[in-house]
Amino acid sequence: MQKINKNKNKKNLNKLESKKISYYIPIIFIIIVVPIIVYCKIITLPKEIADFWRNGTSHADFYSYYKAIALIIGTVAAVIAYGGLFLNGRLPLQKEKRYYLFIFIYSIFVIISSINAQNKDVAIEGFPDMYQGVFVLLSYVILLFILLNYTRNEMDIKIIVYSFVILTVIEGVLGLSQYFGFDFLQSGIGKSLITPKEIDSSTLRFIFGKHTIYGTMYNTNFVGSFGALVLPLTTVIYLNEKERKKTIMFGLVALLAFATWLGCNSRAGYLGITAGSIVGIIVFKKIIKKEYKKILILFIGFISITLIFNIVSGGRVFNQFSRLNPVIEAEKLQSISEQQLIRFEEVSTKDNTFTIKTNKETIVGVMQDSVLSFKDEDENKLDINTDKEGKITFLDEKYEGYNFTTFEDRPAYIKAELYGRKWDLYTTGDQKFKVISFNNKITDPVEAPRIKLFDGRETFASNRGYIFSRTIPMLKDTLLIGYGPDNYPMVFPQEDYVGRFNVGSYGMLDIIIDKPHNMYLQTAINTGVISLLALLAIWGMYLFDSFKIYIKGNMESFTEYMGAAIFLSITAYLTAGLFNDNIISVAPLFWILLGTGIGINGMLKTNKSIN
Repeated sequence: MQKINKNKNKKNLNKLESKKISYYIPIIFIIIVVPIIVYCKIITLPKEIADFWRNGTSHADFYSYYKAIALIIGTVAAVIAYGGLFLNGRLPLQKEKRYYLFIFIYSIFVIISSINAQNKDVAIEGFPDMYQGVFVLLSYVILLFILLNYTRNEMDIKIIVYSFVILTVIEGVLGLSQYFGFDFLQSGIGKSLITPKEIDSSTLRFIFGKHTIYGTMYNTNFVGSFGALVLPLTTVIYLNEKERKKTIMFGLVALLAFATWLGCNSRAGYLGITAGSIVGIIVFKKIIKKEYKKILILFIGFISITLIFNIVSGGRVFNQFSRLNPVIEAEKLQSISEQQLIRFEEVSTKDNTFTIKTNKETIVGVMQDSVLSFKDEDENKLDINTDKEGKITFLDEKYEGYNFTTFEDRPAYIKAELYGRKWDLYTTGDQKFKVISFNNKITDPVEAPRIKLFDGRETFASNRGYIFSRTIPMLKDTLLIGYGPDNYPMVFPQEDYVGRFNVGSYGMLDIIIDKPHNMYLQTAINTGVISLLALLAIWGMYLFDSFKIYIKGNMESFTEYMGAAIFLSITAYLTAGLFNDNIISVAPLFWILLGTGIGINGMLKTNKSIN
């Protein structure tokens, strides 16, 4: 009798949870179409945003604006589809109250941070090139909610993972063309497809050349996060497949995923897959022994691609891998620190004076009666020489690293060079000093709080050391509520010249810091530390559940294979997130996979309880 009841329960569940593939169309659209959208949108920026942007009041966005709109539309359609199923009693809520609680907490603090945002327009629409405003952030967790409720049977899982396979093929083929110098987007046809008619597409210039893959994702770093998601997934699909033809097909897809991941040259992506591989070896230990021939064939393919890419790129691949070695990275930082003989300690302006202080000397500039003069730290006047072009140098060799240039036709402008660092000064009508920032804004230097651990290590992880050192102190102001979605670049101390000048031998100038290069800091600053803790709870619960389920490594079904694959993908993405940000091109894929993974874990628990 008990066995009959269990079989009846299974049939009832299958009947209750059945749904047509048409309900998945919005999700398929978000997986396959949204990431590949590349089209130019000319945006006029209001002054309060333009003040934090390098390109004036006009911005041409190719990779994010339309993706954000498409994501929001797709999410609304997905909500309608799910709502219809739920209201008709065909898809009741999964019993995952713990996830719902933290989704709700995160959403509430996203909304509150948006209402109290530093710039409300940015909180709603997003910052240029990012466009992750409040509606995009809410779309992410709505997709998580929908997918963890959609995922009820094997067909649901196949719809999701096969959609990822299609996207991997598209990005992989395009990526290979980019790596070998035949980028479709840079061809005449490609340019015409991604620009409106009123723009002369022949004038487009791309910052990436061959031997790197940026796909349709704006930046090579984000391709690294994409690779962290799809490489584990496609590799496990290949391992699970039993039919010969499909095995070959999925093997080729896995090779494309590997080539895309490898060719982006993203060390964050490399680190993510390293973490995912370690977990994979533990989870798939039994399968590795059983399917060693298939694994060996795929591994040979991976090695071959690596060697080919390394040869054609002149050793770039092996060089990137070597930079993952913490010993080599530490030696590099030590070498840079030893070469950096000058450390700036103060760069400030006050009324009609400016002060530059290093570990070797202090120089004070004074403007009085429209005459510029200089003093040292003891108020002693410094002797200068001015050539016919207005360039000022110092007779004392102690100050040979400095020069200042004045201009007769622009008396308010002073061009300075401080040990190779360019610094532009401006004198107001009442002869007070200001600085001209990277975006031609007249402003004052700021003294930013910093994490001293990074002093001398600002170049860590491609200058992330500097960004982290100034971002972490900002957390004290966002413990409860963040500055608002995408408001990070507007609250980061952009005019921190001491910090910028101390990055490497020549400083990090003329660059807007628009993201922290760490998705955890990105969340904590934009929507608050509590919102981050809510996400950490979601991710932590999922990882803990997955580890308990898959550690045995039995893999007796397609569902278990895919559940374990998604576990590795999520692990890899979260690891890459230590050095990469959430971005509209990739983040929706992460949240969809996470929701699917939670749904699969629920299925496996339910099946075990029924069986």
